[in-house]
Amino acid sequence: MSYQAIARKYRPETFDQVVGQTHVTGTLRAAMARDKLSHAYLFSGPRGCGKTTVARLLAKAINCQTNREGDPCGVCDTCTAIAKGSYLDVLEIDAASNTGVDNIRELRDMAQYSPSEGSSRVFIIDEVHMLSKGAFNALLKILEEPPNRVFFFFATTEPNKIPRTILSRCQRFDFRLLTRDELGGRMQDIAKSEGVTLDETGLRLLVSLAEGSVRDGLSLLDQVIAGCEGTITEETVVSAFGLVRSQLFVELNEAIIAKDAARALRLVESLSSTGQSLDAFARGVVSNFRNLMLLKIDPELAKMVDLPPEQIEQLGTQAVNFSEQDLLALIDRAGQHFERIHRSTQPRIMLEASLVEYCRFESRILLSDLAHRLEALSGNRAPDGGGGGGRFAAPAPVAPNSSANGNGMQARTASASSPMSASAQTAAPRAAAPRPAAVVKPAPMAGRAAGETVPGWTQLIDNLMAIKPAVAACLMEGLPSLNLDEGRLTVAFEQDKQFKVKMVEGQISAVEEAASKQFGCSVKVELVLGSQGQVREVKEEIRKKVAPTTLEELTKACAKDPALEKLVETLDGKPLHEEDRDNWK
Repeated sequence: MSYQAIARKYRPETFDQVVGQTHVTGTLRAAMARDKLSHAYLFSGPRGCGKTTVARLLAKAINCQTNREGDPCGVCDTCTAIAKGSYLDVLEIDAASNTGVDNIRELRDMAQYSPSEGSSRVFIIDEVHMLSKGAFNALLKILEEPPNRVFFFFATTEPNKIPRTILSRCQRFDFRLLTRDELGGRMQDIAKSEGVTLDETGLRLLVSLAEGSVRDGLSLLDQVIAGCEGTITEETVVSAFGLVRSQLFVELNEAIIAKDAARALRLVESLSSTGQSLDAFARGVVSNFRNLMLLKIDPELAKMVDLPPEQIEQLGTQAVNFSEQDLLALIDRAGQHFERIHRSTQPRIMLEASLVEYCRFESRILLSDLAHRLEALSGNRAPDGGGGGGRFAAPAPVAPNSSANGNGMQARTASASSPMSASAQTAAPRAAAPRPAAVVKPAPMAGRAAGETVPGWTQLIDNLMAIKPAVAACLMEGLPSLNLDEGRLTVAFEQDKQFKVKMVEGQISAVEEAASKQFGCSVKVELVLGSQGQVREVKEEIRKKVAPTTLEELTKACAKDPALEKLVETLDGKPLHEEDRDNWK
């Protein structure tokens, strides 16, 4: 058969035909025109973006019989022979199958001979990162001092695997993936040359599948052209590759908004009955929530959504029903579900479970925002004590153990009218388990804390935490006493804290310097052992200020915001442990 694949048939013959890599082709053409070519080039970048093609074009330009200002003519005998791979002085090697030292030694021996046909000898090594360590070492010497008129062009998708000794001997050019417009324009031109009409919807889907790779895009186009007649539309591409229609995700969003899990499950049944990929659908769900997030943040971001205009308009209408926090959480959950479905031996069950979870999704809202909303509705401040008649006479409590952490506290709420509403739904607590107190207030100390007799002691510990955390932690174990008249700071430790005393003594100069800055005069620090009373109480007070727990941060936030305090008390909320928070996303 004489048929030639489109990716090969339309391979660029000149630098001008290379799409999207002008930062590379422009530099090489200028270097060629000024006769300032380096002897070694490294072309790195993603697959299918033109690395090997540019290497061949540069080899043509070097040996072309009618070179035109750095650009090969593409029609002379030399250019034609290089394009066919029959030119003796241009040798292309696949490093994936020629990885050993012997292969490079053979190449090195060949480089010593003069060109047989053209003016220069060129070695193109594709996927050069596949060479072994010994092969790289064998290449070093000739790469650093090659014979006259010998050039090395390396292509790789993983430049990080190439030794620095090789990288330092090459000029490196990084190729990039093509934009949608660049790739779409190239595919449209080739479709016209092939006598095929490429519809806008079909082109959009092909470009999306290619992900910026020219070779992938042309291979996809070749496959579609071979399997269809007439105009290539979105339906044509979907049928050719067994893809999931983008309209299905619009229907999924409607099911989520309506909290209709049965409708979402019927989508899975439709996919399975038509033999479509559940894995691809799960991947598309992540992109769907991402598109909603973009349109929710700013409708102007619609240009970043790779969908037809009518579907973008539908998504924009649906995005109103979601909050940004909800969409961020849904993207996170959808990503986790996709990984689980992708590895599962029962992908349908896992997909069905994930869709039910999306339809039962409960909105996230800051507790402080909820408190102020309720306060605004009631029109008055919350009473100091519990009782009827206030704005919490008929509260809408959140579920116990909802995430709470200072101003970042969140509660799960649900609404009868909208899945993303801020209204709270009552959750019945377990009867057997006692409900934790909303705010734990520290019990008053028996007497005045000894640490309070030294104003600035807590700040001193906090300052030391930034520069000497280990020393600051040891000082927290002590009881301070300051005599500014004598310029002496005495810190008493219990008898069993000798190790901590020795650690502080090793950094006593830093402690004295920090103390002098804190108290505004020269201070000498004296460390003593012996029970001085209330050492533990002072340590606990300092720890609460320097390194408070999540519950203590909640207590402090409630103290500053009476509305929040009353709401937390009413809802019996408490912070989750760090390891449990991921389960509440």
